[in-house]
Amino acid sequence: MSQLHLVHQCSISKLVNFHNCNTKLNFFFKQKFDLLKCRYREIILFSNIPFEIRMIRVKKLAYIWVQEKGEFVRLAGLDNGMTKEKLLERQGLTRDEQRVRQLVYGKNNIEVPIQSISTLVVLEVLNPFYVFQVFSLSIWLSDNYYYYSVAIIIMSIFGISSSVIQTRKNQKNLHDTINQVELVTVRRADGHFEEIETTELVPGDVIAIPPSGGIACCDALLLNGTCVVNESMLTGESVPVTKTPAKQNQQQLNVKADAPHILYCGTQILQTRKRKMKNGDSEFVLALVLRTGFLTSKGSLVQSILYPPPADFKFDRDSYKFIWFLALMGFSGVIYSMYHKSESGMNWFEIYVKSLDLLTIAIPVALPASMTVGKIFALDRLKRQKISCINSRVINVSGSINCVCFDKTGTLTEDGLDMWGVVPAVGGAFEAPLHDASLLSSESTPLLYGMATSHSLTIIDNDVTGDPLDLKMFQATGWSLEEPEFIGTNHNMNHAPTAIVRTPPDNLIVKQLEIVHQFQFFSHLQRMSVIVRDIDSNEMMVYCKGSPETIVNLSQPMTVPVNTMKQLKEYTAQGYRVLAMAWKPIAAESYDEISKGPREGAEKDLRFAGLIILENRLKDHAKETILTLRNADMKVVMITGDNIQTAICVAKDCGIMNKPRTAEIDLNEKDQLVWYDMEMGCDSQGMDLKILFEGSHYKSYDIAATGKAWARIRSIGPPGFVAKLAKNGAVFARMASDQKQQVIMELQDLGFVVAMCGDGANDCGALKAANVGISLSEAEASVASPFTSQNRSIACVLNVIREGRAALVTSFGIFKFMILYSFTEFFSTLYLYSLDTNLTDFQFLYIDVFLIVNFAFLFGRSQAYKGPIAPQAPPATLLGVIPIISMLLQVIVVLTFQTISVQIIRKFPWFEPFHYTEMNDYVSYENFAIYTLSQFQYITQAVTFSQSHPYRGRIYENKIFFASILIMTSICIYLTVDPADWLIDLFEFRYPPSIEFPCIVIGLAAVQFLISVFFENFIVDYLLSKKLKIGLDSILRSKRISNPC
Repeated sequence: MSQLHLVHQCSISKLVNFHNCNTKLNFFFKQKFDLLKCRYREIILFSNIPFEIRMIRVKKLAYIWVQEKGEFVRLAGLDNGMTKEKLLERQGLTRDEQRVRQLVYGKNNIEVPIQSISTLVVLEVLNPFYVFQVFSLSIWLSDNYYYYSVAIIIMSIFGISSSVIQTRKNQKNLHDTINQVELVTVRRADGHFEEIETTELVPGDVIAIPPSGGIACCDALLLNGTCVVNESMLTGESVPVTKTPAKQNQQQLNVKADAPHILYCGTQILQTRKRKMKNGDSEFVLALVLRTGFLTSKGSLVQSILYPPPADFKFDRDSYKFIWFLALMGFSGVIYSMYHKSESGMNWFEIYVKSLDLLTIAIPVALPASMTVGKIFALDRLKRQKISCINSRVINVSGSINCVCFDKTGTLTEDGLDMWGVVPAVGGAFEAPLHDASLLSSESTPLLYGMATSHSLTIIDNDVTGDPLDLKMFQATGWSLEEPEFIGTNHNMNHAPTAIVRTPPDNLIVKQLEIVHQFQFFSHLQRMSVIVRDIDSNEMMVYCKGSPETIVNLSQPMTVPVNTMKQLKEYTAQGYRVLAMAWKPIAAESYDEISKGPREGAEKDLRFAGLIILENRLKDHAKETILTLRNADMKVVMITGDNIQTAICVAKDCGIMNKPRTAEIDLNEKDQLVWYDMEMGCDSQGMDLKILFEGSHYKSYDIAATGKAWARIRSIGPPGFVAKLAKNGAVFARMASDQKQQVIMELQDLGFVVAMCGDGANDCGALKAANVGISLSEAEASVASPFTSQNRSIACVLNVIREGRAALVTSFGIFKFMILYSFTEFFSTLYLYSLDTNLTDFQFLYIDVFLIVNFAFLFGRSQAYKGPIAPQAPPATLLGVIPIISMLLQVIVVLTFQTISVQIIRKFPWFEPFHYTEMNDYVSYENFAIYTLSQFQYITQAVTFSQSHPYRGRIYENKIFFASILIMTSICIYLTVDPADWLIDLFEFRYPPSIEFPCIVIGLAAVQFLISVFFENFIVDYLLSKKLKIGLDSILRSKRISNPC
């Protein structure tokens, strides 16, 4: 009989069908295994039966092939399908069991690969554009075009080297940051402890948390004791969080609901609280390993960095389509050239080389590098403004933002809260407000005791730390906090205190209270509770603190003042943050039942104790920033987890709400979805939501909605109401983190390009979901958003929008410039090909390097426009009517003037047409006429497409670019009018015998410049972009009125 050991209980959390995939399966190992099916779980058992397990890894995650199902099952940890009772009974693994599991799970290592330099070079060279460069170089070298070939080779080597160095540096930095191998103490199944490396941990191991804390090396369930943890790496909130053991019951472990009992990989354990045994020895704080490697929370975060979702931006998609169009144009030119040159008797090798050269001209080799210029300069300017960006592709997206969502606390308002005062409730009635809580009367002591105990504060380095709100509330009491010595033998010990609070030493009445149990705060419950024991009298009480609405519902009606909601609205209307406190005594003998049972038993039939009022001030620049955004015709929204009245008050104070009437959407006392007209004083039952959203009635209101109302409308609301609420809502209050994300996604579905600005505490989902996430958090959670501002002011949003618009306009301008450059040079070459001549090598070099590369690089140095943000965002599509007309007009102008130039030179009596010879001699009057005019055309295009106001600074403010334009114009004039003999030889000119034609070329260039600027600035930017846009907007607006959403 073989011995069987449980290795894994794998939940089918995600199914991946590889039936039509050619992926080669990996026979991961050949050990003595058997794969058995157990309902919806796969159990791998160690046995004497040989078996091959087929595994593949996709994006660092393992998938096991299940023959019976014909599909791959993703490997999961112990957090799926296991009851808390079974998990808490785990005593550790033997070495054999650990080794077997390692075969399945692999090392507990979030391995960030560092690719070799040779691999990076190969990958970079295999980029389609570099492949095309190799093709282009082969054509140019075959045609003896050495100058530009060498220039491109040097530029390519520089570009590849820079990219490889930067990629290697990023990989190494990420690897050094993530990859940490340390020693950890594990408890074996027989009870003894030993040290192993963290990489050897597997799900099922029991580890000991050292008293000094450290960085959590895996996701683990706390088995005993308590831990104080900084989870800023995951949440962005640097407030210490206390982790406690889970209760033993038959409920399955839920990662979200049981988060207060789980230590997450990568989070910093600041302190452990261990118990003392009766013999005086300390007991280890133990935790059960649930997930390792990339299965952990930190692993998921790193995986999102290694494999980010593809950014879908219309500008990028359109640019690729344009490249295909240029390729098609190039192939057309190749076919024409091959046909024409074959008729002239040219040898076939030369025909192929000359014809394929047109393809390299039609597709600008320098386009990719040129397109990044605007982003690079924008990133540099943002960096100088203390705004970092980890995804440069989002720079252009930020130029299209037309909706900005803000969190409230820590974003619009200051992080720190100031204690305004308390309003005690005694005998079902409110007493006079007190600004000093320590002066509460003896009849109001429950409120004072609640303020001293209803928190999760802890002592780290002799300082009381924790949630800022809890800290302000506790400090207002004047009491002191101490950490007790634990006495006991196990985590079920009765009345083991987590903290002791004492009255001030000079207080006449000395009071000592032990916090013996804590029900932690959950955003969906909007409350937290503690069980407290009076050390002197041994009496026990429950104190519950939370949102006033929640506490009122949990309190005995006779203890709640009848005017509570009225008082609440008065304080929240003034912008105050309001909490409520309630309490009740409990019998000491019922403590075990209450503490081990569901928290609802401890939090029912409470006695209302009063209100706690805190002040939350607006941040500097908040009003100014909101006003600027509204003047730019952007939708501005507040999405917060705070009270709706407080949110409305702050929204009105900062300018998010500015209409005379406010509609509040919520659930009434009968749990019905209704809305209230805040200014008209409607009855408490509210009005039917259809009254608000039918017709255009809602347009006269600023609309605010609660999370409950949002959830109800999403689930069973009337069709179309979610879209109407998202489109017209100004404030969304009491929103959970997933609901914030839902609002963002709904706005995106409505066509908005959404920016989300938050402090990272409860905004990670929304920051990730938004088109542009801007974090004000200094914690590592800022990886959830592409932008992070070191200055915790929402004014950074304006900087991101300005620089995004400047970068987007720069990208548009450079793209159009490069396209027109390709068209101009393509048609110049094609026309000369028709005459069996061409541009010379140095003429190509002068155009490609001294004009094009020069202008493309300096083009993006223009600063973002410093004035007001324009109501109209720059266009984001290259294939729109206006961009196509813009480029089409310029192409017509270029072709027209090149044709005029050639026709004029043919009228002169000294003109001699070019006759083809096999000497590769391109010296001709036609060449001179085409080239000298085309060099001015490139300068004209650089100036024409260098759009400035209202998105970028004026062209003359970009001093280096402007100077380059003047210098290159002067050089071009000199080359055209009176070049030196050595320049005539270098450029291989056939210079006209009189200066008359060169002067005509200068005149043609000046006229074309005026026409091109007129077409772009008046026809395109004014008539089409503004007048036509206004007309289209009015038509669309009338359609929206008839069909609002």
